[in-house]
Amino acid sequence: MTNQTDGEQPARQLPFAHGRSFATLDEYLAHLERNAAPIDQPWYREIRPGVYQLMTSMRPQGEPAIYTREQLMERYGFQR
Repeated sequence: MTNQTDGEQPARQLPFAHGRSFATLDEYLAHLERNAAPIDQPWYREIRPGVYQLMTSMRPQGEPAIYTREQLMERYGFQR
């Protein structure tokens, strides 16, 4: 749900969002896990608090892609 009183807008045009917008990073990550993972699209798994691993159906080459919560928020345009 978007909080209109603080001027924040939901993030839009996100990869694999299927036209939906999300008010928080948590909502978006839950959507990816629920909807993208079953059809072999990338999603993020929290491997420890505030640290996420990019999950794909492709066998990774080298080290896994790891991101902090702050990096994902910046990457996808979330304020909270």
